[in-house]
Amino acid sequence: MTRIERSVTIDVPPERIFQELTSWDGLRRWSAITVDHTGPSRCSGVGDAFAQTIRLAGFLDLRTDWEVTAYDPPRSVAYRATGPGGGRLRMRQDVEPAGDGGRLHLDVEYDLPGRAFGAVVDRLYARRRIRTDVERTLENLRGLLERRRR
Repeated sequence: MTRIERSVTIDVPPERIFQELTSWDGLRRWSAITVDHTGPSRCSGVGDAFAQTIRLAGFLDLRTDWEVTAYDPPRSVAYRATGPGGGRLRMRQDVEPAGDGGRLHLDVEYDLPGRAFGAVVDRLYARRRIRTDVERTLENLRGLLERRRR
């Protein structure tokens, strides 16, 4: 599995960050890869599930099925996701106090669909693009939350 870890400091309380992370209806406002979401509007605990259409590497729309595997509000939430062709992902979002705001640490591990072909695509193109999408997503979330604060 390919692993990507990134963090961002956001000038709002950690509880507000966690609230936005677990408000699945809002994913399209800040997630750089979310095309659509179906299912519950919010996360309420382990076992909750939703479907999300994501745009992978900027060109491939995939329906993914997500399940909450850990839930410790307002500190952390973890997911596992599966997609067509054997694609899979694990993601953990940890929030902690940082000065007057909060810090979000994102840890993502994934395998692209298509086994050997997916591994080649990941090395040649997708990994860089997915890193960029993760960074854009974190910046979008920070911008959204800090604008709302004003």
